[in-house]
Amino acid sequence: MAEGGQVVGDVAAAVGLAEGEAGVRAVISTLARLEPVSIRHVSRTVDLPVPIVAAVCGELRKRSIVAEERPARLTPAGRRLFAPGGLELGRGGSCRRCDGRGIAVPHRLSSLVPELERRIANAPPLRTDLDQCHCTVDTKLRRVLALHEADALVGRRVLLLGDDDLVSVALEAVIHSFGSSATVAELAVLDVDPGVIRFVRRELAGAPFPVSCIRHDLRQPLPPALTGAFDTVATDPPFTVEGAVLFLSRAADALAGPGADVLLSFGSKRPGAALAIQRAIADMGLAIRRLVRDFNEYVGAGVLGGTSHLYHLTATGELATPPPESFAGPLYTAD
Repeated sequence: MAEGGQVVGDVAAAVGLAEGEAGVRAVISTLARLEPVSIRHVSRTVDLPVPIVAAVCGELRKRSIVAEERPARLTPAGRRLFAPGGLELGRGGSCRRCDGRGIAVPHRLSSLVPELERRIANAPPLRTDLDQCHCTVDTKLRRVLALHEADALVGRRVLLLGDDDLVSVALEAVIHSFGSSATVAELAVLDVDPGVIRFVRRELAGAPFPVSCIRHDLRQPLPPALTGAFDTVATDPPFTVEGAVLFLSRAADALAGPGADVLLSFGSKRPGAALAIQRAIADMGLAIRRLVRDFNEYVGAGVLGGTSHLYHLTATGELATPPPESFAGPLYTAD
């Protein structure tokens, strides 16, 4: 068998991996630490798309490094070559109840799951041209909890920039059961999809707090009434870096000032995506208070491993409101 360095180099070249040999080594070390493990779990762990991880494992199988059995695992020869000093600790020390997310849906809230499933059953059909990919009901509830834990909900003016995930419906259900008319000062929902706006407007018609539902394309600047008007903005932008940066800039434009919060859900596994997003966050004068990997789970989104990360951002005294310009570049994956 070839030496480890040669195997890694050959596999990186065969797959054409943008991350190069470091990406291959990350896959191998994850297999050694978590085996047996699904390709999807490896994808989440190493932050590479599922098809890329599958291709790497396929090349490693050709070289007798990864076994033929599923879930994926190293062969004895692969273990000797790449994991001679491995620790046999099993799953490790992450929280089993919350899967390392830091937030688990408590039993009291889980009682809302059947109601939410019934309410969203008639939601508008998925629009892949807008990169819509619906999150699970548990994720909707976790996002509400994340807002609450971040002190970004109670008494706050909240804006949802895009809501095909229908987090607004989960928010209303939670407040209806456990809150009051004073729980949020205001909720605004903005989306480009008229079907989403019609559905949310109907579902929130009886909400005990002020609600506004606005159809708007974020390629255009925010309506003046929304600029600098919110304490909290939550957004799950398109899969592209360009889309995430644009949505984030509109979120910054909507913030009332220092101390306001943004909850950004984003999980692109394209090379350099995380660096580009974090650079944009800093350039806009936002600080990362918390980053939870794989916080959001989706129905589908196979290339993303079915998950995305949650960033909790806070506006600093250097909040840089971008100029209100139109955006004409590619935004969605289909573009």
